[in-house]
Amino acid sequence: MKVSIVLPCHNAEGHLERCLNSLFEQTHRPLELIAVDDGSTDATKTLLEAAMARCPYPMQVLSQANAGACAARNTGLHAARGVFVQFMDADDELMPMKIAHQVSICDADARPDAIAGRVRTRLGNGAEDRLDRPFSSEDSDEWLALMRHRLGRTSSLLLARDAVLRAGGWDIQAISSQEYELLFAMLKQGARVVHDNEALTLIHRRSGSISMADPGASWKRFIDLRVKILRHVEQFFPERDPQPYRQALFDGLRTLHAFSPSEAERLYRQEFATGFTPGQSPATGRFYLLLHRAFGFAYANRIRRGLSALG
Repeated sequence: MKVSIVLPCHNAEGHLERCLNSLFEQTHRPLELIAVDDGSTDATKTLLEAAMARCPYPMQVLSQANAGACAARNTGLHAARGVFVQFMDADDELMPMKIAHQVSICDADARPDAIAGRVRTRLGNGAEDRLDRPFSSEDSDEWLALMRHRLGRTSSLLLARDAVLRAGGWDIQAISSQEYELLFAMLKQGARVVHDNEALTLIHRRSGSISMADPGASWKRFIDLRVKILRHVEQFFPERDPQPYRQALFDGLRTLHAFSPSEAERLYRQEFATGFTPGQSPATGRFYLLLHRAFGFAYANRIRRGLSALG
């Protein structure tokens, strides 16, 4: 089964070699690599063109004026001829068996529309790599997994090309949580997702990334997406217990509160005006629930943050 790798690049010369080497070492065949230079002003395009000579499978380099990662991914998507597409970020790495392993899952599981893989994250400050917790039966509800950010990351996914096209491709207006906006669109079109518990993708976190530069704004955008998912589930799956979905939104608001208390409190009043009692979850423990019952959302979060600051 042919797989297309789509690699958008913008001013990526500092880490492009590492990424390309990991792609050239992929054991699956047939493969093709479509690199899209998104208006780089450094040596990115030169490095990509030079790499074509040593790529062990067909590779092409496309160029466009700077339009953002999602637009570049769409350019590569429309040029791709693979049954599945491996979208790649230029500062990430894949282990040599990543694509072959996920293709084997596709073959064994009646060709799902998406494989969601685990990731290992390298923070770049000498800290130990962080490994995503394994997928479990708790993640079997795809809508809830989407709300909990439990469907992998861009480079850890393997996506059916036709399913991405049916969903309209990548949203070029999305600034962060881009893969989750796409997965939301795919699920609304009936896409089926399976999980891959092998951590064969290495994410390098850079200080200049959008999520690290302004985590509060990134969390606000992800909260907005969670609200859209909740509305969709309430409309199209009214038979489902809403508590787990509302709990996921509540947990997200608790995280947002650390960066933007007033916005988190406003959204809490908007979304939980009546009829919601939070429960325990991986993000919300017993002690916080006691604070919440005694003092309410705003003061419970302020007290919890103050206690955390004291160590």
